[in-house]
Amino acid sequence: MISNLLDNLNWLAALAGGAAYYVIGAAWYGILGKGWMEAAGLTAEQIKTNFNKAVYGLTFVVEIIIVAFMGGFMSAETSLSDAAQLGLVVGLIFSGLTTYVHYLYTMRKPNLIFYDAGYTTIASIVAAVVYAAIN
Repeated sequence: MISNLLDNLNWLAALAGGAAYYVIGAAWYGILGKGWMEAAGLTAEQIKTNFNKAVYGLTFVVEIIIVAFMGGFMSAETSLSDAAQLGLVVGLIFSGLTTYVHYLYTMRKPNLIFYDAGYTTIASIVAAVVYAAIN
């Protein structure tokens, strides 16, 4: 099944969708970062001291992989509306709810989910639409 998902993969579309996903994340957390840090229980000093900048590159690679597999569920005829619906399901249902369950067990503040699932939902929608538009 996995190989079938990638049979007709458009790597340019996956790269463009991954880039869109990444840029949305940078903007999202750039604008909402202060609230996110508070909800995550982190300080700017903790992030400055402990954050490994290699995470940026890894994030971009992971986001390309996410978009590539979303692309596997699309055909060349997938409408932008259908792509947006797929992005919504991937972002909100699969990613968002999985993240929520993790937060329940790690006893995270309840409002953290709005920052993280909000990002994955919007980014997944946009990335899926970018993929479909290029594909």
